[in-house]
Amino acid sequence: MHKPIQYSRVPFPQFTDRHVISQTDNMTQLERVKVEIAVELGKTQFVLEDLLKLKSPAADVDLNDPEMSTEERSQYVVKLDTQIGEPVDVLINDRVFAQGEVVSTSAGQPYGVRIISILNEEQQITAQAERK
Repeated sequence: MHKPIQYSRVPFPQFTDRHVISQTDNMTQLERVKVEIAVELGKTQFVLEDLLKLKSPAADVDLNDPEMSTEERSQYVVKLDTQIGEPVDVLINDRVFAQGEVVSTSAGQPYGVRIISILNEEQQITAQAERK
């Protein structure tokens, strides 16, 4: 036979001296949270054999040379599924958040992304599912 379990109340102190944080204080705290932002330019799939054939071009190789064959160019360039000018995915903490457009910031400087649309929750779910 099992002994009956005895229960008793535990007295807890009342927290009457709590500092009430306003909504403004909460937003100020949230604004300082750091997040990782990434931009996905595109995707592709490779057979490992082709991936191992990739090489860095020598200084005298001109990838814009119109006489260079597609096969020769494929030794140096990874083709993505996104066309130039198509919107790119902007990810926050590895989740699709927005769509953007790749832009030049200034000559010789890193490029950037101009946000063209922030996705609603349904669009984010759909975009995330498409990434899998």
